[in-house]
Amino acid sequence: MKTGAAGEASTSQSDKIARLQRALAESEASARKKIAELEVIYRCAPVGLAVYDRNLRFLRVNDALARFNNLSPAEHTGRSVEEITPGFGKEIAKCLQQVFESGKSILNVERQRAAPGKPASKQHLLTSYYPLCGEDGSVFAVCSVVLDRSERNRAEEELRISEARYLDLVKNSAYGIFRATVDGTFQDVNPALLSILGCNRVEDLHALNLASDVYRFPEQYAQHVADCRARGLVHGAETEWKRRDGGIVAVRVHLRHISIPGNPETIEFIAEDVTELRAMERQLRQAQKFEAIGELAGGIAHDFNNVMGAILGWAELGYEQNRENPQVAERFARIREQAERAAALTRELLTFARRQVLQPRAVDLNTIAGGLTSFLDKVIGKDIELKVLTTTVDPLRADPAQLEQVLMNLCLNARDAMPRGGRLAVETEMVELDDSYCRFYPGVTAGRYAVLSVSDTGMGMDNVTRERIFEPFFTTKERGKGTGMGLATVYGIVKQHGGFIHVYSEPEQGSLFRVYLPVIEGPQVTDAAARARVASLAEMRGTETILLAEDHEAIREMARQTLVSLGYRVLSAGDGMEALRLCESQEPALAILDVVMPKLGGPATAEKLVERYGLLPTIFTSGYFQDPESLATAAAHAQYLQKPYSPTTLGCMVREILDKPKREAQKK
Repeated sequence: MKTGAAGEASTSQSDKIARLQRALAESEASARKKIAELEVIYRCAPVGLAVYDRNLRFLRVNDALARFNNLSPAEHTGRSVEEITPGFGKEIAKCLQQVFESGKSILNVERQRAAPGKPASKQHLLTSYYPLCGEDGSVFAVCSVVLDRSERNRAEEELRISEARYLDLVKNSAYGIFRATVDGTFQDVNPALLSILGCNRVEDLHALNLASDVYRFPEQYAQHVADCRARGLVHGAETEWKRRDGGIVAVRVHLRHISIPGNPETIEFIAEDVTELRAMERQLRQAQKFEAIGELAGGIAHDFNNVMGAILGWAELGYEQNRENPQVAERFARIREQAERAAALTRELLTFARRQVLQPRAVDLNTIAGGLTSFLDKVIGKDIELKVLTTTVDPLRADPAQLEQVLMNLCLNARDAMPRGGRLAVETEMVELDDSYCRFYPGVTAGRYAVLSVSDTGMGMDNVTRERIFEPFFTTKERGKGTGMGLATVYGIVKQHGGFIHVYSEPEQGSLFRVYLPVIEGPQVTDAAARARVASLAEMRGTETILLAEDHEAIREMARQTLVSLGYRVLSAGDGMEALRLCESQEPALAILDVVMPKLGGPATAEKLVERYGLLPTIFTSGYFQDPESLATAAAHAQYLQKPYSPTTLGCMVREILDKPKREAQKK
């Protein structure tokens, strides 16, 4: 029995040992597995890990730390920190020593160094030190954890630079950039917005409400907010804002809706001040309108001139042929008088259309102003005080008669604006306009200008009237008291001289007209067209051969009969080609050529005649000069006769030109 019990006890003890051995083996296997796992984690961790002994030498390092130092893990083992990191090894050694002595961790020590093997690159390292303690609590080693923040720091620096650039862009932008809550409270604003709204300080702007104090029409703000909420973005909406000083500015705004949970709903604005742009567009539209009206007026005047030329010519011929019958002659005289009035109106239309041929020469603007003073005193009336203030101005290349008409029309307009009397001032001055000025006034060229100013203290004008004053036939006078061509004529003359006009006026505040005319460096004088110097056709007789080319039959026949009645031999043609054929066998003493004709116009015909006969005296006629400046160079020695013309004027000019060589010979 005892032997059996002892055997059982021995078997039980063996089983227990076996179980313990299995448990130990399993525990060792588990421990080895955990160690292997920890080893993998240690080796593959993305942060640098290192263990140091009490001699401040590396016991081991992981791959990440080895890469930081541009060495292998084995090259670290047994070496001191000063050997591996000579740049700041002493700082690391100091931290390690402190942990060994205190047993406390040191966290987040920042260091920056040149990257090993890459001197141009910077490494930003964040290191923490942890004590490794034995069972007795003593520190036997220190573990460091190193985080490479280089990429993050670079990203943060790039973000900082980007934000600084963005803020600088917003700060220096010419556009007003800001945020506002949907109820109109200003938030972030830039300096350009202060300038647009006339505020000196941000505090001044924050005292305003965008909806009620800035938007001229608050309902537009509500609409902009609604559109922005619906679409997220609104581009190019135009509105008007009120400046702090009470002025109105036109703005184009771009809006973006911003809704962030937990924050007030806001609208982001980019605002462009387009006040000057809109003013320039209005000026351009006005100029285009006048250009279109001018083309229409010129075309009408051309046709009207041909009709009036025939009426005027035949009326004068009838008058000359019936001098001995006073009753009939008087009737022709009345027809001629009315035709001349109609012709004068046509000339004003042509002046507005800039289709008059100028007779320019060097002109002193002060002489023009001074020469009309005594006449203006009589015309404007005793209840108007006239002042003429002149300063030294450079000469102009201009037609003096046309400039006199400009001054006269402006002064008469001022007189009519002061029915109860007042002050009328005429002034001259020199100005120089630069490119920055010209950018705001389409069609204006930089340079030196003589300025003629005419101001009055009369009733002034509102904006609607001011925009229409240069239109032909526009007048604010009662029916029958004005043709509406006075200022239209001024506009045409000034434009044809290469100048422009600025008008300043307010109701009950008077008006100021400033006429800008380009000056010249030296005198340029052109002979004036011949004028009638005799009283009747009988004194203009001759026997020379004259080539007449005119496509309008009534005018051509009137001119032909006039010249034939004066004794001339006339070669009459309806166009330039026919004219050249008629004079193939006989050289004319003078050519009278209409500028615009079918087949071959006047200037081209003149060139052919010069090729054939050399310098040939020529008279160009037209009621509508498409390009007066180019016509002026078509024939340097030509004269210009504006339609409608009378037989007397035609006969006088013909005789004047044909007798010119005799007069010059007599002078010698």
